[in-house]
Amino acid sequence: MPMNKMDSTNSSKRSSPVDRSTLYLFAILALVGALVYLPLAGRMGYYKDDWFLVFDAHTQGAQFFHEIYRIDRPARAYVMQVVYSLFGDRVIYYHFSAYLFRVLASWALFWALEMISPKHRKSNFLIALLLLIYPGFLSQFNPIDYQAQILSLCLAFASIAFTVRALKTQNPGPRLVWTGLAVLTGIIYPALVEYMLGLEVLRLSLILQIVAREDASAPKEMLKKVFRCWLPFLSAPAIFLLWRFFFFETERRATDLGAQFGQLFASPLIGLWWLVNWIQDAFRVAFLAWAVPFYNLAFDLRLKDFLTGMGLAVVVVLLVLIGWLDLGKLDRKDFAEEVDSNWRKQTLLTGILTAFLALLPVIVVNRHADFGDYSRYSLASAAGVAMIVTVFALSIASARVRTVFIAALVFIASFTHYANAVHAVEVTANTRDFWWQVAWRAPNIEPGTTLVASYPIGAIQEDYFIWGPANFIYYPEKQAQIPIKLKLPAAVLTDDVVRQILVGKGEETPLRRGNELTRNFGNILVMTQASENACVRLIDGRSPDLSVGDPQRILLIASHSKLDNVLTSDDKPVPPASIFGNEPEHAQAWCFYYQKADLARQRGDWEEVVRLGAEAEKLDLHPNDQIELMPFLQAHAFLDNQKQVKGLSTRINTQLFYKAQACDHLNSMPDRGYPLSPEMQSYVDELFCK
Repeated sequence: MPMNKMDSTNSSKRSSPVDRSTLYLFAILALVGALVYLPLAGRMGYYKDDWFLVFDAHTQGAQFFHEIYRIDRPARAYVMQVVYSLFGDRVIYYHFSAYLFRVLASWALFWALEMISPKHRKSNFLIALLLLIYPGFLSQFNPIDYQAQILSLCLAFASIAFTVRALKTQNPGPRLVWTGLAVLTGIIYPALVEYMLGLEVLRLSLILQIVAREDASAPKEMLKKVFRCWLPFLSAPAIFLLWRFFFFETERRATDLGAQFGQLFASPLIGLWWLVNWIQDAFRVAFLAWAVPFYNLAFDLRLKDFLTGMGLAVVVVLLVLIGWLDLGKLDRKDFAEEVDSNWRKQTLLTGILTAFLALLPVIVVNRHADFGDYSRYSLASAAGVAMIVTVFALSIASARVRTVFIAALVFIASFTHYANAVHAVEVTANTRDFWWQVAWRAPNIEPGTTLVASYPIGAIQEDYFIWGPANFIYYPEKQAQIPIKLKLPAAVLTDDVVRQILVGKGEETPLRRGNELTRNFGNILVMTQASENACVRLIDGRSPDLSVGDPQRILLIASHSKLDNVLTSDDKPVPPASIFGNEPEHAQAWCFYYQKADLARQRGDWEEVVRLGAEAEKLDLHPNDQIELMPFLQAHAFLDNQKQVKGLSTRINTQLFYKAQACDHLNSMPDRGYPLSPEMQSYVDELFCK
């Protein structure tokens, strides 16, 4: 339904100041987004699911995304194929594009709201701002895997803005163009991420607002007009759902809508649980999002990062407040004049419906929005939450209290995202350090070895957190067949995996998104790092070096690790810098000397172990975990260097756990072909075994 003549006249009269202040607000949103999402982007690398996506694309080509996504979201493959062809392995560009999509989404929402309620400019700006920096979505820094999700959000709001523009346009030609754009983007965005479909309630709510503002008919007549206006745009979700239900066969139960609804018909109790979870999730995304992520992330920061985050958040708050005050000057409006009861009611109702109903597609597939791995499910509700919070803020009578409240919201959101980015940087740094050490330690690893690892920062939730970087380093060759066969499989150390390893038997061959890996639980190699300041240890099950900081599960399975899977005679691998960053400086890294000494120990080159220890000592490099002295202790014992053995004993024996291991390791050396002299054997027994 096109805009009436009076609205057109008013819009024309306001065109100059509106254009100026709109660009001003767009610039503020872009700058705020940059300050919130980009300060640490250059220090973040691959994160979680990024590992297998980039490994597959890097080794098999961008067209392999079609194999990855064919089972559930085939449209996403086209997006990722284009994006990877543009950006390749350079993760910084994915951060830039994710930031751009978030900014465009906030611009689109602001534009849509402006076309409906131009006199509520400050309120519209605040809603768009809160959508941009909503603190409940914490996967922004996982930019490769979430590229499609963030693009889907952008296209959803673009589609809604195009809808409003079409309804506000009188000329049939342009109106048809805007309608076509709205329908096209309305088909694409759920094809990328089907649970974003809940945003259709926002489209309908805004159409209702447009009709209500321009038509004072009886409710029944008005609803008929709303339906007529909505009908062309309803074709977008209808086309998607028709394809999804009747033409596409998903192989993944989580995205099989028929299977999920089948549970409801099989047991009505499922519906009750859905309702309970729905209410919980709505409360979580609307209210707890402003407190829980902030609490979980901000107070674990180091002092330097905490102060930096505070400073950056203050800058964002000042920028928003300055823009807010300048906006009043540009529009020559007093803040209080922008608030009216009808606007509050309409916006609050729209916000509640959007926040609540946008969660429905998530609930019916038995998922929950949280502030961990499932924070992505809160993203569709973010606009509704922004509306609810904005109405609450504008309902505060005191201008000073209102300003403080808005500043607090912006501060919390900005600080939360900075703290989240710091965590991503720490995970990146640790992951890169871990695999550089593995590359120093292992010239190659026997194909078919099942890798088990423990990172000190960031939980290993999926096996590709391990096999992704491992195969990048050792077996990155392109393969001709589909599915590709991973030469180095991996296993997450669950209770079930621990039991299979302890039994020493069992094999499984899971197939996941075009990747086939054969896990042999009788042929594992354990790699562990007890803390971020410790070195990675490749465990020799016959004589394991175990740290007091190792997880209990590592201690349980250590004796089953087969170090012979490390091929010591091959050439040193060179991890690609685009994936793992530049190689750390050897002269500043104790762990470089430890890894080379441990490799020399495996080769039986005890003189080289001693030489490496002496070189590290000259550089004043020392371990943070005394278990890392074990190769040097064994080397000096074998070479009859009693003075050095004595010196090392004073450091190792500070931990009874390490003292006992030293006794076992030294006494097992004759069985390994490296007997100690009688004098040294007696000496080490006295030092370590009594």
